[in-house]
Amino acid sequence: MKRASVVPSSSNGEATLRGRQRVTGRSALAVVAVAALALSACGGGDDAGDASTSTSIAVTVAPTTTVAAPPTTMAPTTTTTLVFVTEGAKLIVANASGINGAAGRMSDALAGLGFSTGDATNSTEGQLPTSKVYFDPANPAAEEVANSVRLALGGGAIVVLELTTPAPVESGEVGDASIVVAMGNDTADKSLDELQGLVAPAAETESTETTAPAG
Repeated sequence: MKRASVVPSSSNGEATLRGRQRVTGRSALAVVAVAALALSACGGGDDAGDASTSTSIAVTVAPTTTVAAPPTTMAPTTTTTLVFVTEGAKLIVANASGINGAAGRMSDALAGLGFSTGDATNSTEGQLPTSKVYFDPANPAAEEVANSVRLALGGGAIVVLELTTPAPVESGEVGDASIVVAMGNDTADKSLDELQGLVAPAAETESTETTAPAG
């Protein structure tokens, strides 16, 4: 007894093939969709390298410290007051400079400090670059007053000497005076404040070659 062979019809084969193709197409779409989702999650596309990255850098600035300068302390000004002994001896000023009338003006200036003064005269020593102060040792108070006269004239190189006989003045006599100031070019026509350094010195006055008269 022969078995009949069953040959599948071509229509069934085509249907099966189309079914497989539909399944394959769906699978491909699913793969593409998954890939698209993966790219989207990663930022997408081949342009990911162009995406800018913002980096924040924290900068710490040290605070500025202000140091206050210490207060400046000014040194106190010291004022020296000269004390002159003016009582007990009379003085005369003898012009030993080249400035006419300077002895009289110096005599008035010393009288303004309280010294007892006589009439100004001329010196017999010619012009002196530095003044001298003579005192009569016979008068116990004369030396101390002479030292005060020296200070009033600025001190410095001025010397105090014993009075000689005859006295170094035109007449050779000093009368009742115990002190002779031989006023040289260093003190002639300068104020006592200037000589003592209390004010700035004035312009120097040119002296003449001959001894000027006292008046």
